[in-house]
Amino acid sequence: MPNPYDAIIVGGGHNGLAAAAYLGRAGLRTVVLEQRGVLGGAAVSQQPWPGYTISTLSYVLSLMPPEVLHELELRRHGLHLYPLAADYYVPFPDGSHLLLTKDPQQAFAAIARFSRKDADAWPRFSALLARVARLVRPLLLMTPPAVGAKSPEDLLELARFAWKLRGLDVTGTAEFVKVMTLSVAELLDEWFESPQVKAARCVSGAIGTYGGPYTPGTAYVLLHHYLGEVDGQMAEWAFVRGGMGAVSAAIAADAREHGAEIKTGTRVVRILARDGRAEGVLCGNGTELRAACVVSSAHPQLTLGELIEAAQLPESFRTAIARYKSRSGTVKINLALGEAPRFDGLSQEESALAARSFIQLCDSMEYLERAFDDAKYGRPSAAPYSDGVLPTMADDSLAPPGKHVMSCFTQYVPAAWSQASHAPELEAYADRVIDGYARFAPNLKSAIEQREVIGPYQMEQEYGLVGGNIMHGDLTLDQLFSWRPVAGYADYRTPLRGLYLCGAGTHPGGGVSGINARNASREIVKDWKRLKRS
Repeated sequence: MPNPYDAIIVGGGHNGLAAAAYLGRAGLRTVVLEQRGVLGGAAVSQQPWPGYTISTLSYVLSLMPPEVLHELELRRHGLHLYPLAADYYVPFPDGSHLLLTKDPQQAFAAIARFSRKDADAWPRFSALLARVARLVRPLLLMTPPAVGAKSPEDLLELARFAWKLRGLDVTGTAEFVKVMTLSVAELLDEWFESPQVKAARCVSGAIGTYGGPYTPGTAYVLLHHYLGEVDGQMAEWAFVRGGMGAVSAAIAADAREHGAEIKTGTRVVRILARDGRAEGVLCGNGTELRAACVVSSAHPQLTLGELIEAAQLPESFRTAIARYKSRSGTVKINLALGEAPRFDGLSQEESALAARSFIQLCDSMEYLERAFDDAKYGRPSAAPYSDGVLPTMADDSLAPPGKHVMSCFTQYVPAAWSQASHAPELEAYADRVIDGYARFAPNLKSAIEQREVIGPYQMEQEYGLVGGNIMHGDLTLDQLFSWRPVAGYADYRTPLRGLYLCGAGTHPGGGVSGINARNASREIVKDWKRLKRS
């Protein structure tokens, strides 16, 4: 009997679903196998309490490029976005605050209360990030070349890469190198004098990263979060109607429309391979499925370290994958609130803006560095960092009338906490996060009706996020572009013919973007005639 599928996709996260949609559009018969009972991976909406819908892990959208939105017709499939009203709301211990929007006059006035010099520097710094982002953004949509390889195909890719960098002059090159290599603290110290302004910016360099603002390479993490756009606005973020699972649902709808079969509750326990070639998968119920190619959206260390027999891969490759860094100190806290938080010291207009922005629990770079220092030395942060949002301020579908959802992406706990649940310690840690917010939102504690605390262990065991790393691996220079996940295999291929990667552990890294799947699908389609023959 002929194989019923051309491609088997391991994992029903948003990238796995996007791979199915793109391959289906290219005419391939695909099946998606997801071990959980719900699609979306980390981009998922769930109802842990009656009447409330929670974006369980990822919580806002920005990094998805217009190419993916348009090509997969996601708005036609029901995707609806609400841009955030402001960028940051940062309260300080002395009762002052910094509330920043993209309105240049508002941002100037807000920053000038702390430093006129920084108010003048703010648009120039934003322009710097925009210049580097415009340079880097086309690189996200290309397949990284194998630097150092000598084949004609690799040399051609290197030439294409060099062509995309043709706009760099001496000054631009220096800017590019700084953003790619410095710590976010070093970069901000070059531009700003006010601790308050640096506090607002530094968190984007550490979020999702096992490092503090003084850790080398975190300036790129800041840029990574600047690369997205919403409706043509760079560095914009948006809530998704129905929560982040609505992104996955829209992609799944496009995949099904183009012939994909999607199976939940189906765990892949082995990728079948013989003579250097992937042939299919073995499912947990004993079913074997065969196809010309297998595409994994799972973490690289799960795909290549657990699902493949070691003998099928070169020893040097196995060693490189084992050394791939995937650490995290992240804890996600989801709250059901009986009423909206009330922020001390804000006018009615400011309160409305703050409630539709990132509500930041971090009043200085030193605060953030001390929070990381605790985890680095084996302790949960005594004063944790948190990036909180209130999606119900824009989306009334998530909670009963008059009630709200608060989503807090927090750091840090020790990386070793991915090896055990640490449930009591996580509850105490969550108490400290809530205490931090209650200092400037005094009604928050009494408003909490339910809470959910998800640490690195649960992220790894339930969601397959090795080390609890929501990015599927550190976003450090040695694990970016041509070196993600490892050197020589950044083109979404693996040492096994017919086995491809399309998850966040590939270029361009983490975030709900669909770019990884778009790029991987392009390479699979290039290889398709050869795959069918072999």
